[in-house]
Amino acid sequence: MRIPWNIESHLREEQVGTEVADGVYQLCSTMTNMYLIEGDDGLTLVDAGLPAHMDLLQAGLERIEADISDINAVILTHIDPDHIGLAEPLRKEGIPVWVHEDGEEVALEGLGKPPIGFFLLMWRPAFVRFIRALMKDGMGDEEPIAEVNTFTEGQVLDVPGQPEVIHTPGHREGHCSFWLPDSRILFAGDALITLDIMSGKAVDPEPVRGGDLFNFNKEQQEDSARKLATLGQVSLLPGHVDPWRGDLGELYSPAD
Repeated sequence: MRIPWNIESHLREEQVGTEVADGVYQLCSTMTNMYLIEGDDGLTLVDAGLPAHMDLLQAGLERIEADISDINAVILTHIDPDHIGLAEPLRKEGIPVWVHEDGEEVALEGLGKPPIGFFLLMWRPAFVRFIRALMKDGMGDEEPIAEVNTFTEGQVLDVPGQPEVIHTPGHREGHCSFWLPDSRILFAGDALITLDIMSGKAVDPEPVRGGDLFNFNKEQQEDSARKLATLGQVSLLPGHVDPWRGDLGELYSPAD
């Protein structure tokens, strides 16, 4: 099924604080997701979208009868422009931001220029439309994060929901996923997504395409997919487009 490229208004209308799992809410715009985890002690924001998404976040909070002050932490799957846009504005509001230790330096210093592979893929019309949509919502205007907390593989974060860190490098060196074992919810970031951004087609969960042109390391991407396959049955919440439910072990042979 080809994903229509005029779905932006639909996503804003239909996926502003949509409960996609028990106590987990999806905020989606320009096919880019943020999620709110509701715990007894407040909210955790998973990924921070783009700079123009503050209105989307506030609308989602309003829908679940909360506000900015209820967010106790921002946790980032990785440091990419479409995942960190609100991180520094929220940090300025006193909300701590968490990143994997391998992403700390980039978070503090800023992203710099896009990799050369970014431009080598611009001949693909669907990819160009996707990037254009991100730029419309402020990609390139994100701020470095002035102060971050770091986590490591296997750590259970002391934030609402208490997600477990699974290091899933490949798309980016410091990429990680977050796991809620009791509810079997997996925040996969861009380790596994349900959109092929090169063609604009919906897919079963897969690593971001583009090989080493667009990713840090294709081989690591595949290793991370097999690592996540060991979780088996999951509710997978990707960094882009629609959630997916099923057995990852049926898609990827688990890592040895």
